[in-house]
Amino acid sequence: MQQTAADVLQLVRSAGAKLAEHWPTLLALTFAGFTAKLATVKLAVLASGIAWAAGVFVHAFAPAALLATILLMFRKMLPSRSWPTFTVVLVPFLLIYISTNHFDGYSVNPALEPQVTMDVAAASVLIGAILLRWLMPLWAAVNDQPWAAYVRMGLDICWMSLLALTIATHPLSRLIADLAEPVSWVFSTALMVIIVPVAWLAVGALATGVNPLETPDLVRRVGLPLTLATSLLIVVVQLIPLLLWQIERLILGARDPETFWLPLSGIFGAVNSAIGVFLLVCLVAAFVERSSGGQPGIGGQRGGAHDADGDGFGFGGRDEQDGHLIGV
Repeated sequence: MQQTAADVLQLVRSAGAKLAEHWPTLLALTFAGFTAKLATVKLAVLASGIAWAAGVFVHAFAPAALLATILLMFRKMLPSRSWPTFTVVLVPFLLIYISTNHFDGYSVNPALEPQVTMDVAAASVLIGAILLRWLMPLWAAVNDQPWAAYVRMGLDICWMSLLALTIATHPLSRLIADLAEPVSWVFSTALMVIIVPVAWLAVGALATGVNPLETPDLVRRVGLPLTLATSLLIVVVQLIPLLLWQIERLILGARDPETFWLPLSGIFGAVNSAIGVFLLVCLVAAFVERSSGGQPGIGGQRGGAHDADGDGFGFGGRDEQDGHLIGV
């Protein structure tokens, strides 16, 4: 227990050191990501006025707009390998995105914001994206073009995000949630306490170029107690936006909901959500660094200049210290 407490304290200190060292860049990237997400959502609102299918298509890129900057934040703080496949990192992030209610809190009229449900138009966009993605490799004249890789990635982002968003808002999903109402707290607790923190850890690891098959090794390195403690810290940090909102309400006092809170709630919500993500990324980065054997201050540990194979883990997934492999 004392060792776990010491490890948690060291993890928090490492996260604080990263925040202190990189906060200007990280803060700029955080607000750039939320601005890009907001711009994508507003563009989807405008596009839906022309054609609902167009609005659905644009709206599907909102999660990717935020993830792109989060990926840059991780790579700013951590020694990274090759760039990851963006859609691989998108898979766990979509789970976070939906579970946190899209990191919402913007001054977008809810009546105008596209609610992506599986209607005919949304289904058409989803099927069309999957069909085009499947046909592209068969069309050599297009698939061999230099820009074809970006088109393929865009189609993958579209169908993956749209599928996740439609499943979350589909009437069948809501029906299942209503049927499970007596025990819904069990699923909700498991989602927020276990699944979402693990998804954050996966996003951090994958963002630095870790092979998806190697991610279980990261947990094995730091041990289950520290992993569970980090997950608990992630749960706590996720509550910071709500805490900030209550503090803001307490400071500003009773105000008219229509003329005061409605215009400002979106701004406050966006800033609070951005601060929460900013702190979460620093915490997850500290965990990933420790799990990859790159934690500074370990006497005799070999650095990147001595890593001949460039994997950061030693030989066979084992760490190196004083020229010897550490048993795990």
